[in-house]
Amino acid sequence: MRRTPALFFAASRCARLHSTRRLHSEPVVRITNGTFYQEHPESTRSGQDASPNPPLFPNLSLDLPSFATPNQHWAILSPSSDIRTAFLQILRGQLICLPPTARSHPYLLSDEINAKNPKLRFPERAIEYVGFDVERRAFGGAYLSARYESRVEETDFTLARYLTGIVGLNPGEDLIRERMPEEKVMRKVVEDLELERFFDKPVSMLSNGQSRRARIGKALLTKPEVLCLDAPFIGLDPFVSQHISQVLHRLAEANAPRIVLSLRPQDVIPEWITHVVYAGEDGRVQTLGPKEDVFRYLKKEYEDIERSAERSVVARAGKGHELDPRFVELREVGRHLSERGDFEANSTENQGSTTDSSTLSRDGYEAYDNTPANIGDPIVEMEGIRIKYGNNSVLGDWQQSIDKTQKDGLWWTVRRGERWGIFGPNGSGKTTLISLVTSDHPQTYSAPVKIFQRSRLPSPGVPGITIFDIQSRMGHASPEVHAIFPKHLSIRRTLESSWSDTPITKPRLNANASSRVDACLHWFETELNPHHKDGDATSNDVNWASHTLFGELSFSAQRVALFLRATIRNPDIVILDEAFSGMDDLVRDKCLLFLSRGEGMTLLYTDAGPKPMKSEAATMEQVVVPGLQGHQALLCVSHNKQEVPGCVREWVCLPESGTGGPRFGRFDGPVELGTRRWNEVWGWPGR
Repeated sequence: MRRTPALFFAASRCARLHSTRRLHSEPVVRITNGTFYQEHPESTRSGQDASPNPPLFPNLSLDLPSFATPNQHWAILSPSSDIRTAFLQILRGQLICLPPTARSHPYLLSDEINAKNPKLRFPERAIEYVGFDVERRAFGGAYLSARYESRVEETDFTLARYLTGIVGLNPGEDLIRERMPEEKVMRKVVEDLELERFFDKPVSMLSNGQSRRARIGKALLTKPEVLCLDAPFIGLDPFVSQHISQVLHRLAEANAPRIVLSLRPQDVIPEWITHVVYAGEDGRVQTLGPKEDVFRYLKKEYEDIERSAERSVVARAGKGHELDPRFVELREVGRHLSERGDFEANSTENQGSTTDSSTLSRDGYEAYDNTPANIGDPIVEMEGIRIKYGNNSVLGDWQQSIDKTQKDGLWWTVRRGERWGIFGPNGSGKTTLISLVTSDHPQTYSAPVKIFQRSRLPSPGVPGITIFDIQSRMGHASPEVHAIFPKHLSIRRTLESSWSDTPITKPRLNANASSRVDACLHWFETELNPHHKDGDATSNDVNWASHTLFGELSFSAQRVALFLRATIRNPDIVILDEAFSGMDDLVRDKCLLFLSRGEGMTLLYTDAGPKPMKSEAATMEQVVVPGLQGHQALLCVSHNKQEVPGCVREWVCLPESGTGGPRFGRFDGPVELGTRRWNEVWGWPGR
């Protein structure tokens, strides 16, 4: 893949800034012993409907410098998506600060900023926030089918218009003059983010990875002093992640703008990050400062926990006991950092790469699986698929060897009982492939594809299959579904909509469906009930789900609700397209186990490691929602090996355009328990 040089305006500003670099300057953000709240702690709201309002980052002190020698580049690291987002928001002046004087923005009040642009004196203008929770909302919230129409009305504006922010009809001359950036600057931003070939195309046709880069480009063109990027590497393949990181590094070095990242523990922490804030799920900053000091602290905590755990396991003859939640959190973070090489832990545990045959994955699968698959009838049949828009081919521009004969297009069959992983670089056609399976792509009518052994168009004596027939037999969770899902539905109605044609139509429920909904709400009450407090036991009363709205949930909890909606009724085919991205680590692990085992197993974090164990419901033979069944097929799209279910055995890796055909393979066990398996997908056999 071609890589481009540094940004033009970043390089020019870099030269200017180096000529005026100061050893000491007023910070952009200064926080001195401040504590933050979503609502004022003296508010009078109380009772069951009152939202939790715990203190966030109590007694936090932090200076985010405007200039420093050497440069400082900051990131917030936390296992909680809510905590990461809250930290970035307080930098912008959001959330309530007590005492109010504990937070200030000295540099924004300087004469230098006033001379540059008086509007930058306001934190919400000078400090830009870009979150990557619901991708396509920024592009009008188009669902899969709308992305492939020739005219899509409100989302029919081009990338060039999107970058300027001028997306309304008949914009006035004053608006155009105010928002239109210099042509050479915009072109250079587009070039560096590798979006040149999409410059004059509708943004609704961008893939999730391409839309990510477009949003970063739009934020850069507003010329903020600080750019806060919330989980910028979610949903990006390893190659694009590395390139985006390099672009951000050049911008940060030039202070054009200063960059603050929020990172998950499983994200690769860029080498150019110099300072890290580590905050736990309880909203407390446990350590902050130079990256090496933070890693040193986390390494010590991790090793202390591991040594204690090893002694405990030996004392109990190999049987562990459940860990305190704080130890679980630090252990998981330490495991990610040590596996990735951010520090070398003096511990014998290396769960991420173990191949011990006695080890189980977090969703209950053995390290090596020799169980013969019970394969049934075809559910999806593609025989020479090739999708083109004019002269632009987005899927199937290759030849495959079929029965020792080279044939054009994509040949692929999914059968009952199979568990497929679909991988590939951003823009390789994964979303297009999924849209053919769900029949949202208009070319499904003419392409050689059969769903449930029937084509969309009728043939003599065989009626075509309708979109309602297809989607009534599928469960689908993806960023596209999340972007358009009605936020006014209650949590219960969200799950019940699995039995309706659309989320807003009346579901067709029976006693079994209602009991499944109740079981899921009970099983995931901790994750879905915003009023549930840590330490409280769950109860059989799930009335909270009827008066809590989907839109009131955190992003991670919304992902959980949509995951349950896709799996709750054991449809013929389950499609999880980046369904686990954005979930907190421990929540994701719980969902993965529930996908495969339902209520039959529960995951305990013990000093001997994570242990899938038989649940109380299974012991009492009261399992209402089982895991994946033999008649079902699974399709999982992901760029992160931690998000690949342990049951996935078959895989396909789609290529970048013009680089050959797809690669197919089969795992001999869970990806989680074999780094070799993940490297094989991406063509890193010796890595």
